[in-house]
Amino acid sequence: MKRKGARIRGVYRVLQAFPFVQGVLYYTEVDPPQASEGTSPRPTRFLHGLDLHQVGRSADLRSLLKRDSYAFFPLQGLFVEEDVLYQLFGKMNGILLAYHLFRSVPLSMDEAIHILRRASGQLVRIHEKGQFTVVHPQNMLLTADSVRFLYGGPSGLLPKLRGESAAGAEETSLDRRLEKEQMMDVYSLGALAYIMLTGTSPAPGKQTKPIRAFRSDTPAELEHLVMQSLLADPRSRPRLEDLWRSLNRVSVKGETDRSHQAQSTS
Repeated sequence: MKRKGARIRGVYRVLQAFPFVQGVLYYTEVDPPQASEGTSPRPTRFLHGLDLHQVGRSADLRSLLKRDSYAFFPLQGLFVEEDVLYQLFGKMNGILLAYHLFRSVPLSMDEAIHILRRASGQLVRIHEKGQFTVVHPQNMLLTADSVRFLYGGPSGLLPKLRGESAAGAEETSLDRRLEKEQMMDVYSLGALAYIMLTGTSPAPGKQTKPIRAFRSDTPAELEHLVMQSLLADPRSRPRLEDLWRSLNRVSVKGETDRSHQAQSTS
């Protein structure tokens, strides 16, 4: 991890460095060596750094630039320096979910379900295109109308789990890899839902308290979906697409009240 003030490629001066779901996320200032001194603020950019040894051996890194731009925040460029793969993000519009949760958990029922619906829909889209991401608040950007992911791309190109190498994933068939990744994402969505609704994290391997033990406004069907997603046996969890469809059918009291009000005024 580079320290504050260090330069990346001689152009990006590190302002802050954050351990990320994979690698390191750098908040930098665009500060070319030949830039004249002045008081006007310089543009800032986020860079993601990942050890090149964790990348698939036969990886076509340029394919990262073609990942789904609706589900992922677009990349402006890629480069390698000192055996680190850097991904350059454009100016980000939105707020990291991790920061939002730090300030606001537990969330309102409406907001939590809105985020879950958008995130699960994006995951279905990502998997249908043979791509992957990591479901984690650090890796999710809340925009005006959706949820977008920062890290991810073609399945098997980059590591999904911390400490693993994508080189090993290349030896697994794409169908089997996508199936495994979906099972993991369903659990992660369930854990995210539990955190957003209760303000606490589920403990893997231990009995998890029902959500309605924390808040009585939780629809029974939502609680069932979340608890099923957290089951230890991956094959007992709902399929990702089924989870997404079920989340869109969950009836929230606030939504029901607004719908009745709209009908009565029409």
